[in-house]
Amino acid sequence: MNKFNIAVFSMISIFAGANVYAADAAQECAKLQDDYNVIYASKGFCFKDPDAKAKYGNDNCFTSKPKFSEKEQQRLDEIKARQKDLNCK
Repeated sequence: MNKFNIAVFSMISIFAGANVYAADAAQECAKLQDDYNVIYASKGFCFKDPDAKAKYGNDNCFTSKPKFSEKEQQRLDEIKARQKDLNCK
């Protein structure tokens, strides 16, 4: 294989790897947001976000300021930190 072919192959491999990572990061961001919303929904949170509202509904909601256990708050903080690391939207 000549140097040009190696360079082209390397660039294609790098680009494909970056796309896989981006897809994985996007999937992880979606999963993290879902985990976050599940905790809020379990506490009777009234969602304003249309996507969350459609998924969890507001039929049984009763608060805009839910109270969380220490363990729940710790998990919410972990989720937010990971979302920040991944630059989730």
